[in-house]
Amino acid sequence: MKEKTHSCHVGVVGAASRGSSFARALARTNFFKCQAVCDTDEQGLLKIQKTAGAPEAYANYADMLTRADIQAVFIAAPMPLHAPMAIAALERGLHVLCEVTPAVTIEECRQLTLEASRSHATYMLAENYTFTHENQLVKDLVEKGHFGETYYAEGEYIHELKALNVATPWRRRWQTGVNGITYGTHSLGPILQWFPKDRVVSVMGAGSGHHWRDPRGAQYENEDSCVMLAKTARGGLIKIRVDMLSDRPHATNNYTLQGTDGAYESARAEGDACRIWLRSRAPRFERWENLWALEPRHTPEMWRDQALLTGVGHGGGDLLELLYWRDVIQGRRENQLGIHQAMDCALPGLISQQSIQNGNIWMPVPDSRNWVDGNMEPAQLRMLWPQNRPAPAITVAEGYQLDTFKDGDEDALVSLIQKSGLGNWAKNRIADMRRTLLPGGLFVIRHVGTGTIVATANANNDPSIYSEAGELGWVAADSDHAGKGLGFSVCAAVVNRFLVAGYKTIYLKTDDYRLPAIKVYLNLGFTPDLFREDMPPRWEKVLQNLKNRSGA
Repeated sequence: MKEKTHSCHVGVVGAASRGSSFARALARTNFFKCQAVCDTDEQGLLKIQKTAGAPEAYANYADMLTRADIQAVFIAAPMPLHAPMAIAALERGLHVLCEVTPAVTIEECRQLTLEASRSHATYMLAENYTFTHENQLVKDLVEKGHFGETYYAEGEYIHELKALNVATPWRRRWQTGVNGITYGTHSLGPILQWFPKDRVVSVMGAGSGHHWRDPRGAQYENEDSCVMLAKTARGGLIKIRVDMLSDRPHATNNYTLQGTDGAYESARAEGDACRIWLRSRAPRFERWENLWALEPRHTPEMWRDQALLTGVGHGGGDLLELLYWRDVIQGRRENQLGIHQAMDCALPGLISQQSIQNGNIWMPVPDSRNWVDGNMEPAQLRMLWPQNRPAPAITVAEGYQLDTFKDGDEDALVSLIQKSGLGNWAKNRIADMRRTLLPGGLFVIRHVGTGTIVATANANNDPSIYSEAGELGWVAADSDHAGKGLGFSVCAAVVNRFLVAGYKTIYLKTDDYRLPAIKVYLNLGFTPDLFREDMPPRWEKVLQNLKNRSGA
């Protein structure tokens, strides 16, 4: 008797581009129906609507969420939209399958994790490299014990895309506009599945320097080849390389795995073979054998129906993601790509960016499970302005002007905050922020020659932590104007605003890895708030990292 099927209506955003393969493949699952497609490319949207047979089409994501007859969304929009789109869907109780990466900042990771933990809907990361035939075969061998204990791995994503930076400008900001591992989940995702019950706990990032410029002649912020070394909770070592700038043929699916009883090296170029050694097959470990020699005995279950996978993107991998998502939603399979696994893939790369910024130091990687359990709440460090300390002097470098936010500054402020890595902002968020600010409390510094906003900070009335307290918040400075003391100047303006208003308690929140900002706060006069028993050792490490960074 054929199993009864149930239809889950899906809305696909980014349907005219990356999402098109998924929109067409949904019907093959005998569970999902492509009910709605969404894309700002209206011409492409109408084409995919017809191809996928979707009854509804939207040019606006918010409209699709509120009006479409859907129970789930597949997010294939540009990277900086992934987290806010996923959060919006989870808030409405919609299941989410989201393309990589899940978020572009640590704060977005935290917000997404908390929303996914609150929602009754399912979140899954669409890390399609975990579903390739080779990677699934290695995973099956690891799970059956053929590798023994795995303790070392390498992953490489080498994909020259300078021209694509022009065609899709968001990549110029989020993939090659940030120094460090910006797109590492394709490498780390499969490897973490080969390291059972393990996660990355600390990373160190380094880059190879700058050798390329974009078509405008501007230097890419991302160094050409960035490497991340990662230590795992169980003592393993992982090396990840991401290079999206160097001129050379693509090599995006490169892996090495070493265990006590086995070793694996993937094919590095067309025509090469994936090679493997297993003690269970060759005790003397004197030779490699072709990975496919282990077929069909070790064929992963999901790769056995080749006819089903024919004609689907990524050699069938796009359909396998959907089938896996179906089983997770129906409760027939454990979600090994859920919110915490997504964070395990994304957070090491984000911390590698901080490591490079802070002089290539080893830095701890947050565990998203602690955000949910409350073990890290409040998650951030705090600093206090000492009682009775005089107001700091406000000086501004020549060529710059201290000012307050004016109507019409919205786009410039959003651009500055996004460039500073403080999250994916939109203009409506500025209006929300201004509701709790002191009058005239949103300060900016403008570059006199261009009128560009190059630094900002605000005076926020926030008694949620301390009574009758003011918070120095959303400090950002344009890295192109570094060395001018602009962060110091704009923060000094906020402190003065609070003191003039009669505030006795002034505080700020920051993160352990924001060493340049912490140095500014210390020089300004703020002191660490040791409000919890784990604060003294954390601050001791922060101060030592600052000392190491300065070379003192």
